[in-house]
Amino acid sequence: MTTAGTDSAPDTTDARPAVVNRGQLAVELGVEPWMITRGQDLGIVPARTTSRGWSREAADAIASRVEELREAIADREGLGAFRLAQEVLVPVSGLAVTAADVPVLSELGHLRVVGEYHGPLYSVRDARALTSAGCQALAAVIEERLADEARREEEWKAWCAVSLPAAEAAARLGWTEAELEKVAREGRITAGLKGRYRVEDLDVLAADEDLCERVTGDRLLRSDEAAGLLEIRASDWKLVVAAGWITPKTTGQARVGRRRWIDVPYYAQRDVEALRELPGVDWEAVRDVRPGQVSPLRELVSRLPGRAEVVQQFAAALADRHQVDVWAHFDDREGTWTLEWTRDERGGPSAEDVDAQLRVDPAAGRYRDGITLGGSRWGARARWARPLVEPGAAVVLCTKRAPAPEPAEDEAGAGHEEQTLAEIAVVDAATGALLLHSAVRPPTPLAHGHEASGAKDAHVQTRGWEKLLPRLRAVTRNRLITPGDPAGDRARLASATAHTGQRLMHLADPAVWALDETDTPLVSSTAALCASEACAYVHEALHRRASALGRHHAPSPARLGTGPGRAANADG
Repeated sequence: MTTAGTDSAPDTTDARPAVVNRGQLAVELGVEPWMITRGQDLGIVPARTTSRGWSREAADAIASRVEELREAIADREGLGAFRLAQEVLVPVSGLAVTAADVPVLSELGHLRVVGEYHGPLYSVRDARALTSAGCQALAAVIEERLADEARREEEWKAWCAVSLPAAEAAARLGWTEAELEKVAREGRITAGLKGRYRVEDLDVLAADEDLCERVTGDRLLRSDEAAGLLEIRASDWKLVVAAGWITPKTTGQARVGRRRWIDVPYYAQRDVEALRELPGVDWEAVRDVRPGQVSPLRELVSRLPGRAEVVQQFAAALADRHQVDVWAHFDDREGTWTLEWTRDERGGPSAEDVDAQLRVDPAAGRYRDGITLGGSRWGARARWARPLVEPGAAVVLCTKRAPAPEPAEDEAGAGHEEQTLAEIAVVDAATGALLLHSAVRPPTPLAHGHEASGAKDAHVQTRGWEKLLPRLRAVTRNRLITPGDPAGDRARLASATAHTGQRLMHLADPAVWALDETDTPLVSSTAALCASEACAYVHEALHRRASALGRHHAPSPARLGTGPGRAANADG
C-alpha cells in the first residue's frame, strides 16, 4: 500500500561531469590514458573542446568510437628492430632472429613500418600474424646472414694473419703510434680493416733507412731523456745546453704544484745524436766521471765557441770565400739566425750553394736547422741599396712644388694640378755632400703669397730653370738618381723643362732613376721640409737600408778585388 505523497518522479539528472580531462575520459572509455593521446595522433580522438578537457557531448561521441580506437592502436602498434626480434619474432617463429633480420623481412613485404622513433618502428600485429611464407622467408634471411657472417669471419681471420693492429705495428717498427699515423698521412702506408696494417707494408717501411732515420730524428726528447740517450748526467746536459751546442726544437708547458707552470724544452733526437760527433769532446771521459767530481765539459765549454760565434765565423768565411758582403742577424723572438749576402759579378752564390757549404761545415752544420739562408725583406733591400751608396755611384734628388694658385671660376672642377717646380736639391748618395740646392724662379708669376719655397732661407739663391738644368745634368751625369718623391720629382722636372723649351737629356731615361714612378718613397714624411732637408732624410734612409740587420762581414782586405768601391764595402 502506497501512502499518498510518498510517490516521486524519476531522477533525470546526469551525475557525470560536464567536462572531463584525459584521465577521466580514459576511465569512462575503459582504456589507458596513453591510448587517448595515441588516439589524438591517429585523428580518432578530437582535440580538447575547452582548456580543461572535453565537453560531455564530445566525450559521449568519443565513447561511440572506442572499439575503432582500440583497433587503430593495435594496428599501429610498433617496436624497434631489436625488441621486435627478441619479444615477438623469436617466440612466434622459434628461430634465432636478430635485429639485422627485421629490416630485410620488412623489405620483402612481410612487415610494415608503422612509425619512427630513433629509427623505424615495425608492426607488432604483422609480426604476431606472420604466415608460413613469412616464416620461410625469415628462415632464408637468417641463413643468408649466417653465411655472410661466416664468410666475413674467415676474411677477418685471414686479414689478422697478415696484419697487425696499430700499437703492434708501431712496436714492430720501433716507433710510436703517433709516428706511424704521421707516416700514414704522408701516404707511405695505408691502414686496412679496423685500422690494422699489413705486415708486408710494414717491412717495406722498415727497410727504408732514410725514412726510419727521419722518423727517429724528428722524435722530441725532454732534457732527462736527451741526457739518457747520451748516457751522461743531468748536470752535464746543462753544460751542453749552456754552451749553445744544441737548441730546443720546441717548448711545452708543465705544471709544478697547484698554480705554477714552467716551460719545458724538447730537443730533436737527431740533434742530440749529432752531439756524439762534436769535435774535441771525449764523451767516454764525461761518462766515466763519478758523482761529485768536476765534469770535463766544464773546462771544455769555456774553450769551445758557442752557436753565435760559430755562425759568425761561417759568415766571415763565406764573405772571404766568395768576395761578397755577408750579414748575420739573430731573431730574438724566433731564436733563429738569418744570413744575407750580396751577389758577385756572376750572380752568385745562390742559396743552394751556401746551403751545401753549410752542410759540410763541421761546426756550423750542426746548427743548420736554425739558420735561414736569404729570402728576407731586409736582405733584398740591402742588396738594392748597397750599390747606391758606393762613392760616385748615385745621388739623392728632392724637389718641392709651388703651392697651387686659387683656380679661376671657369677652371673650377677641372681636376688638373700642374707640378710647378719651386725648389731642388741634390746630394751625394755616398757622402751626403750637397751638390746642388736652389730655389727655382717660376716660369710664370705665381699668386700673391705663393713665392718659391726657397725664399724662406736667405742663403738659398733663386735661379731660373734654364740656368739650373745644365748644372743638374752635370752633377747627375753617369750616376743613378734616387728620388725623394719617385713620381712627383720626375713630373716637376719634366714640367719645368717643357716651359723653358729645353731637353732633359739623360734625365729622361728611366734607367738612370733608382726608383720607378710607381715605387714607394724611401721617406714618406718630407712634405713640410725644404728640399735639402728632405735629401738628408732620404740619404739617411738609404744608408739604413744598405746597412741591413745584424753583424756585417766584409771580404778580407788581403783578398779584395780592384773593382771600384770595394774599399768602402770593406769598411761596412
